[in-house]
Amino acid sequence: MAKIGRNELCWCGSGKKYKHCHLNRQFEQRLPFEAIRAKINDASAFQVCLHPEASRTNCGKVISAHTLQRSRVLRAIESNDHHVLSFYPMELDAFGEFKVHRRGWKQASTFRAFCEKHDGELFEPLEANPFQGSKEEIFLIGYRAVCWELYQKQRGLLPRETMSNLLDRGAPQQLQKLVQHQLSVQDAGVAKGYRDAERVKTQMDEAILRHDYQRYETVRLKFQGRFSVGATGAITPNRTFDGTSIQILHDTNAEIEWLPFGVDIESDGFSVVFVFRKDFSAVERYMRSILALSNPDLEVFLPQFFFAHCENTYFSEDWWNALTQIDQAFARKLMANSNPYYYPPEYDLSIKLADWTLIARQSA
Repeated sequence: MAKIGRNELCWCGSGKKYKHCHLNRQFEQRLPFEAIRAKINDASAFQVCLHPEASRTNCGKVISAHTLQRSRVLRAIESNDHHVLSFYPMELDAFGEFKVHRRGWKQASTFRAFCEKHDGELFEPLEANPFQGSKEEIFLIGYRAVCWELYQKQRGLLPRETMSNLLDRGAPQQLQKLVQHQLSVQDAGVAKGYRDAERVKTQMDEAILRHDYQRYETVRLKFQGRFSVGATGAITPNRTFDGTSIQILHDTNAEIEWLPFGVDIESDGFSVVFVFRKDFSAVERYMRSILALSNPDLEVFLPQFFFAHCENTYFSEDWWNALTQIDQAFARKLMANSNPYYYPPEYDLSIKLADWTLIARQSA
């Protein structure tokens, strides 16, 4: 490494003087992993109201709002002692496998991204009445999913300085360079994802303020059977189901197309829903490739899709415990793929994780 003066800017790009940053970093004491994770979690914590009309004057107290509907979806998969299971957050156990966490159903799938006033007003069509599968209801499920993704990406940006200060403590200088380079690449990706999510949300904000959803296509797949797995999020599909490329995610100049999805329950079944802009040609091609699947294949595909693409997935403890070890290992394998876009999920339509029967397909 070229010699740097103590009062020069540090090579890592932090903007600090070298003497206040990486000078003698290789001699610093490394922190235990758990201590580093705790500090990163603390740096990531924040709250905000993402309502399109949010402001200091018209917002109430920010709450832990649910991304999955609480009284229908989470209640349907809760255990006798009112818990649900999830792989989120991703943590390894003593055997090197990803942990399955038990979460109280009232705390599961929450994020601090809406104030009490706006959460109640905006999502009243979902919370105050039984789910009917209207275009507005499906749009709101998708909007909440996009807000979840935006919130998570903002959380990913906040601990950048903390990570830069802690992850390479006690490491040789060449390893410091590698760690800081990887952080820069990661930071650029998260920042690009945040900008894309913010753009997609802004477009959806306009539809909410106008109460006009005609620019959006909604798809509803209705099932009967035991509702055992629920998820909500937004993906950026870059390949159709058969592997055809449809958008380049690493193109820094491209406006990436998003596909929000979620679930809800009604009196005679449950629905998996999708919403996307009608001018999103890549997403439209992806959805066409999915909807080309036969009913039995869609019944198998969607639970696998949840585990492959969505960390915000929750499931029934009874259902999980009833799976064979082989099926549990398969679900873990789908979930463990941290980049399902550049390493496509290894779906297996011969493995039926959930006993679902598709009874209706609707588009609007």
